[in-house]
Amino acid sequence: MLSLVVVLHICFLLVCVLWLAGYFRASLVEAVPVFICVLVLTLYGLAMLRHLSWIDGIAGVVIVLSVIWVVSRKKEQRRKIGGICLEKMTEPSFLTAVFLLLVIALCTSGKVVSWWDDINFWATDVKSLYYLDGFAQKYGNTAPEFGDYPPGGQLIKWWFLHFDPHTFREGLAFAGYYVLNLSFLLPLLRGVKGRNPFIMVLMAAALWFFPSIAEVYGYDGFCADLTMACIYGGFLFAVTDRGQKPDLFYYGRLALYLGVLVLVKSVGFVWALFGLLFLVLYRRSVGEGGQRKDIRIEFGRVAGIAVVPLFTGGSWMLFCLLMRRITKTTATAVKYMTTDEYGISGYTRDFAAAFLKAFVSSPLHKEQSIAVDLTPLGLYLCVCLLVVLYYKIHLLPEKTGRIVLGFSMISGGVFYGIIFLAHITIFATETQYLEPSGMISSIERYGAPFTIGTLLFLAGIWLSHGERFFEKEKIPAFLRRYGVCISFILFVALTAGYRVGYHGLIGYRQDVEQQLAERAAMIGADEQQFLEVLQAWQQAGGAGGSARVCYIRRGDTPRWVNNSYLGYEASPVSVVYRSVNLDDAPTDWMVQEIRASHAEYLYAEETEADAGAVFDGITETGPFACGVLYRIVETEAGMRLVRAEE
Repeated sequence: MLSLVVVLHICFLLVCVLWLAGYFRASLVEAVPVFICVLVLTLYGLAMLRHLSWIDGIAGVVIVLSVIWVVSRKKEQRRKIGGICLEKMTEPSFLTAVFLLLVIALCTSGKVVSWWDDINFWATDVKSLYYLDGFAQKYGNTAPEFGDYPPGGQLIKWWFLHFDPHTFREGLAFAGYYVLNLSFLLPLLRGVKGRNPFIMVLMAAALWFFPSIAEVYGYDGFCADLTMACIYGGFLFAVTDRGQKPDLFYYGRLALYLGVLVLVKSVGFVWALFGLLFLVLYRRSVGEGGQRKDIRIEFGRVAGIAVVPLFTGGSWMLFCLLMRRITKTTATAVKYMTTDEYGISGYTRDFAAAFLKAFVSSPLHKEQSIAVDLTPLGLYLCVCLLVVLYYKIHLLPEKTGRIVLGFSMISGGVFYGIIFLAHITIFATETQYLEPSGMISSIERYGAPFTIGTLLFLAGIWLSHGERFFEKEKIPAFLRRYGVCISFILFVALTAGYRVGYHGLIGYRQDVEQQLAERAAMIGADEQQFLEVLQAWQQAGGAGGSARVCYIRRGDTPRWVNNSYLGYEASPVSVVYRSVNLDDAPTDWMVQEIRASHAEYLYAEETEADAGAVFDGITETGPFACGVLYRIVETEAGMRLVRAEE
């Protein structure tokens, strides 16, 4: 049975996309990604206020005002509005989109978190959003080593998680992740012209399998690079999709896409720059902005678009600065640029060999396709050949085609160069990339904005303009109507990774119990005791919001894998770890370590060492006890530890 929250937000979505489509004379599949962008930015502002749940009130107000406006119209106007809504809701493209999104949301709602990067940050952080109703307070982010990772994708996951406001269900977060990605592919469905159920189902399947041509991580984890790819590709296609659209919709959509793109991942600003460059080049190639006056107007429009990602990305950086959220990769990158502490990797030659071999000969997905297993080089050449074909058959004007070709070649080359540079600097110690099998995984994932994004862009051009090649009278009527869709379906069918697509949608169910067991195995007796203490404290009226705990591990050996799994289970409580041999740890040094953690609470796991020799001098009541949560209090006399239950 659907909850009231689900019904409310489905109505909210439908009302908003109908308004957008009706006002701007666009199709509903074009309005959906615009609505998603507006929703992300709205949730972003609410998360800053730590009132994400206010979206329920906003949704209710929008629906009520829309109903009042419609009811207040004259009978003829109401009839006309109803006719327009019915016409748009029965478009083949929208029916296909509804089918696709419903199937994906329902089929993936049973997934559980298993990918290492999700445990490290993406799942841990969105769990914190769910329980805190917004961003954590200062020093309170639950993944301290990844604090400045942007929250764009997280906010849509929260929106879906909010459909069940009483239970944190990981599957709902996956449903939100897939809906976010697929939203930017939906404009491709405009190529569906008839209500043939067979073609509609195949087009829906083609959209689901489309990313598997060159990316696999997004089918079983919250891969932000795939989300960037979908938004970036959608932006490139939107640049070419001028048509008769009003300026406000055309330029506003571009601005919204880039504003959200930089909120998906920190490197999104690179793709935003590529996008703005493509916008300028494309508009000039089609004759826009040729006169001096036009150049000034076009420059103003591009500057206006650029302001939005500058504001969203800049506001997030400022927020991270104020809240002291930083990631270890950001810190490492800054040290590379500002000090000589790090140098180029000593494995540069080996990294280069692995990169070259993977780039030339390793398939982008690790299974055999029906016809073609594209390598990074093969896909790069495929993109170039498709662009050449497009302007040779006049799908693109030759001048525009040459610009698209040059842009694709240069943007791909530059970003593959950035990926290689990252491996010999920031990832210099991660020797798993020295093997081509490890390197291809990195190229596949981090190169997704170029590979999937550019393919999405080219697919959009084909599905929008390719039908004229099937208009000859000698061509059967079925192909004249559906030929452009069939050719797209065949391209995906011949190059996609079926196994990963099937596993992400249905096959994953066989692995759920094993994945949960593997996660449970990462929580040992020490971690379980800490979680029980934390739970008892919260149930007894402890901090209902974010809190930061300094967890003292016994011994000098870091247990960083267990730490990540424990951090996920403990979220929304932020846990920072110190591995300490308490036999020879001076109290003054320990106090400084605790202060440096910026924690509000202290917990030390059971140890054979004499913990009292370190902590008894600063405990407020009685001797220090391991396995107990203490509140950290700063007094004029120095740091004091008070039992949390007191």
